Amino acid sequence: MNHKGWGHWAGLGVVSLALVFLCGSQSWAADDGKVVQDPLRLLESLEKRRIQLDEQAKKLEIREQDLKRLEEKLAGRIDAMEKLRDSIRGDLEREKQLDDTSVSRLGRIYSKMKPGAAAEGLKSLDQEVAVQVMRVMPEKLVAKILNKMDPLSAGRLADELGMPIADKRRRGE
Repeated sequence: MNHKGWGHWAGLGVVSLALVFLCGSQSWAADDGKVVQDPLRLLESLEKRRIQLDEQAKKLEIREQDLKRLEEKLAGRIDAMEKLRDSIRGDLEREKQLDDTSVSRLGRIYSKMKPGAAAEGLKSLDQEVAVQVMRVMPEKLVAKILNKMDPLSAGRLADELGMPIADKRRRGE
């Protein structure tokens, strides 16, 4: 409520007080609940209460302004975080595209090699990279390469590829 509103209520209080006085009542209740006989003391009590309410209203306005500033600051931080997230997503997407291009290129290179040489080369790569490279290669060629690897390495790569080696050997691939 603004300051004009408090003045309006105080004015109504004075009018009410005058009506009560004119009607012949001899006692009024003060803020502390005690009965006040003197109309001047009642007016003083009402004025003190009005001042208290004005002070509370000012404090509430200050709190409201502080909250608005904090909300604006928080909104700015959220915007900055969203921009950073979008930037990171873009960087990750570009990185993924580069990785996909590199994996495809390695797949083409290893596909052109003899199975024994490709097996040695893939064994030296990180297992995750080797699996990615083998996923872009034709299955028949992957089977030939796995047949040239030692059983332990071939088994791990086949498991990662989702290709049980025993099934591949049985089919003669």
